[in-house]
Amino acid sequence: MKKIFAGAFTFLFGVSAFALSLTGSWEARVDVLPALELGHISFTIGVTNRELTICTTSVFEGDEGFTEERFGIMGQLGLFSLAGEALIAPGDVVLKSTPYTATGDPVAPPLSPPEVEWKILGPIYRSSYLRLGVAFLGVDFSLKIEHFLEHILEFSFGDFGQSWSTDCPSNSRYLIASRDREIDVPRVVISYYADAAKTTLIRREAVEGPFEVLPDLSDYTLAAKTYLQNIAAARATELGAAAFEIPVPTTSELVFKLWVPYYMRYTFTTYAPPFRAEAVFDDVGTGIQFVEATLSLEEISPCCGIGIGAELSFTKCRGFEYLEIRLQDVLRVCCGLDFDVTLRFTTTHNTISLEFEGLTWKPCVKIYAEPEFIDDYTIGGLNIYGFEICCDLGDCSYAKIVTAFDVFALEDILEEDILQGDEFQYLEVGVCGEACCGQVYQFKGFIFFQESGSFMGITRVGAELTFSLFRGFTFGFRWDTSPLFSFTWTLSF
Repeated sequence: MKKIFAGAFTFLFGVSAFALSLTGSWEARVDVLPALELGHISFTIGVTNRELTICTTSVFEGDEGFTEERFGIMGQLGLFSLAGEALIAPGDVVLKSTPYTATGDPVAPPLSPPEVEWKILGPIYRSSYLRLGVAFLGVDFSLKIEHFLEHILEFSFGDFGQSWSTDCPSNSRYLIASRDREIDVPRVVISYYADAAKTTLIRREAVEGPFEVLPDLSDYTLAAKTYLQNIAAARATELGAAAFEIPVPTTSELVFKLWVPYYMRYTFTTYAPPFRAEAVFDDVGTGIQFVEATLSLEEISPCCGIGIGAELSFTKCRGFEYLEIRLQDVLRVCCGLDFDVTLRFTTTHNTISLEFEGLTWKPCVKIYAEPEFIDDYTIGGLNIYGFEICCDLGDCSYAKIVTAFDVFALEDILEEDILQGDEFQYLEVGVCGEACCGQVYQFKGFIFFQESGSFMGITRVGAELTFSLFRGFTFGFRWDTSPLFSFTWTLSF
């Protein structure tokens, strides 16, 4: 009898030591307007004990249906931290597609195929990674191993040039291993003018690509250029513009894309705050080779709210690559300027970059602008793109109005696509408060304006709301008169 009790106690103790619990979440978005459809669903379910969590996530996207399955693991394995994930694509995967056909017309799938499409048939394993880390004497060490099948590698003009020429012999291995290649730009900014001489700018608008570039880098391919000209001509008529300008691609915009069947990357990292050292190796089926090493100083603030950071880089192709020193918010203390300075030193030249996000007139006026350079070292003026008036009404309640003089430039500074069509201004009001279970609700209301053509210039009115109904469940909706209406929820357990 004693042996029975001892055995039962040992069994229960062992089960409790490895006790498992079930975790998961269900996220969804339902689009009601302009058409009723299930926009997004994500199911995650996992099993966890005191050390490790193993989970799987299924993702469904609108008309595409079942788009991905992810298997993950994370936690602690003795002295080592562990994280890993594998991605499976249940259906066909489009790696790259142009928005235009071979004749330069817009693509209307499945009726008209795009000019360029890189596609793989599913179901197919896509990628995985495993990361191991350990801390010793206040220093973090980690190794991350990544594996990809049917992968797109992207390079800059510094790695390749005209007709895929390169000064680095090791880059030729990427060309040898590739299935296909293309040079393109991700988007093109078209300028519209009120006069044929192109002296009075009406507006600039970005057209999303990608747009293929000729191998000699002189211009876009015929199909891409025809598509851009058709888009610009139609938009110029809508704006009443007398002329438009499609800029030729610049070397800084170029993306050299290579489709490789197999790719692995190995990243070794050492982190001792505020310093980080990283070495990267890769393999495209031709053997493991060194790629680059970087030594970074993360942003520190010695005084006055000014941030200082630096990065030193070495690559296999060029040896010493660059030394970059970053100074953030240099003039905020004395002048209210969001002004960042980056000094970059290479083997051939030195550059100074100024990032000027705006001028703040405390407490609630901000002007979005950037300096205009006469030459590399002389500032001749200030281009003002818009301004914002904001008033804080509490911890997270506010009201603000934003006016754009140059919509494209302002959105580029804000890194948001906010205004549509002829809109140049919007009013936003945010209100928050305590909701269920110690959570908060957040409400935002919007009104968008154009100069003329509608009642009071109003083009759209909208609102967003998120709140917690009970512990682990959050509900929200988004609405505007474009028309658009959708609601979301997240259930966690």
